[in-house]
Amino acid sequence: MVKIKKQKVHPHKKKREPQPRAKRNFKGVIKFIFWTLLVALIGAGIVAFQYMFVDSDSFNVKGLDVRFYDEKNVLHRASFSDIEDKDVLGSNIFLVDLKNFKDRIELKHPELRDIVVRRALPNKLIVQARRRLPVAQIYGDRLYLIDKDGVFLTDTKNSGEGIPLISGIRVSPFRGSSVQKEKINKALFLIYALSVNRKLSGYKIKTIDIADSRNISFFLNASDAEKVEIKIGESEFNKRLDVLATVLEQLGRDIDRVKYIDLRFEDPIVGPR
Repeated sequence: MVKIKKQKVHPHKKKREPQPRAKRNFKGVIKFIFWTLLVALIGAGIVAFQYMFVDSDSFNVKGLDVRFYDEKNVLHRASFSDIEDKDVLGSNIFLVDLKNFKDRIELKHPELRDIVVRRALPNKLIVQARRRLPVAQIYGDRLYLIDKDGVFLTDTKNSGEGIPLISGIRVSPFRGSSVQKEKINKALFLIYALSVNRKLSGYKIKTIDIADSRNISFFLNASDAEKVEIKIGESEFNKRLDVLATVLEQLGRDIDRVKYIDLRFEDPIVGPR
């Protein structure tokens, strides 16, 4: 009988593999430093911006540069001291409400139109505008000049000499009714229509009577026809003015014998004096 020698078996112990050392995350550190510096620079930039453009006196408004367009549409600097600018002088130019300032100028100065306000760095505001030109005068509590849009020019220095007078109505520049405005607009259109009529280039309107807007009449300022009443009605002004030009040409020197010319009908009527 064979004896089997028992042999002790020792299990092999697994060798532990060495753990790799944790690598330092250099990319993460670099990103952290980058963003930290970026935030710091932005903060410093905001502080510098506030100091330079908000807190610094260099950008405080020190004056207005006022410019007006002339009749040839050319801008010219003007000495215009009537603009209320006390609340903007000394203010930071970036914080001035340009629209509000423009609206206040329009309210205070109806004689100006097409107003534009803009910044001129570092410390000026530029105001550009057109002066409203008077084309007629009308009675209210006193004699007022009005422009082609019917705006009352309360502060104009024009004397009104040679400017057509709208009569037959007394108005208030602050409480005008819609009927009054309609009458005034008709008179203004008639003034414009005659001014652009080439056949009547030698004539201008002296007075317009709009007491009855359906039967408007006017007088010319020409020496040979200033006493002749022109009855033109309420419409078709351009057509009737062409007829008037023909009648005046035909009358010639005999205009002194005429009291009125009625253009309201298909055939004009000439009334003798």
